[in-house]
Amino acid sequence: MKWKNIKSLFVVEDGKNQDKDDQKIAPPQKDVPEEEGNSIIKAGNKKTQTSQPSTPSSPEGAEKGEVKEQFVNHLLKAIESNNMEGIDYLEFKNTLQSFKKMPMDEALRFQSALTAVKTMGASEQKIFDSANFYLSILAKEEASFKKAVERGKKQKVEGELKRIENLKQARQDKLKKIEEMKAEIENITKEINNSSEKVMADQVKIDTKRNHFYASYEFVVNQIKGDILELKKHVGPETSDNNNNKKA
Repeated sequence: MKWKNIKSLFVVEDGKNQDKDDQKIAPPQKDVPEEEGNSIIKAGNKKTQTSQPSTPSSPEGAEKGEVKEQFVNHLLKAIESNNMEGIDYLEFKNTLQSFKKMPMDEALRFQSALTAVKTMGASEQKIFDSANFYLSILAKEEASFKKAVERGKKQKVEGELKRIENLKQARQDKLKKIEEMKAEIENITKEINNSSEKVMADQVKIDTKRNHFYASYEFVVNQIKGDILELKKHVGPETSDNNNNKKA
């Protein structure tokens, strides 16, 4: 079956003006019954279950999952490249869709489609087997995609998380150094204050000592000067002159 025909079996295109890679598509009503969240394909008394992949937890802000054409095309091309020969599930689904236009209930539609493909050489078992085969192909694609996601997560997300942890540790180291430097600065400030107080005390002592010296100096000098003045006043200038002449 051709690619275009396979795609038309699974999707109905919606939004003609949207970009090709970002185009939303509306899947038709499911033809396979579901029980308890799992797709079940019955073959006689056997049941083949294909568990739906659990949606991984996403961080806040991630977009809600939508059916995207680029992914649907990828999955359907995987089916196309593994298309089984002869009349199988894909031809059955094609016939089933062609009966949608006819006024009949679901049970009659499925029965009629099955009868039609049987006339073309298919069997009920072939339809179930081929459907399960295509599910296995899709499961391989899902596993491959999961590996790619994990690889991308490891390369980008986990790498960035590791970088964040390293940055946090670097920040803690810097904060620790800042605290140590603050303590050092505080100790230096204390030393400055203590030294300033000591300088002021020493300066006061020196100034006091100087003041005491000059007070004492003036006390003695003034006495000597006073005595000389008194001597001149009481003895007279002649005595002073005679003494000068004798010396000459």
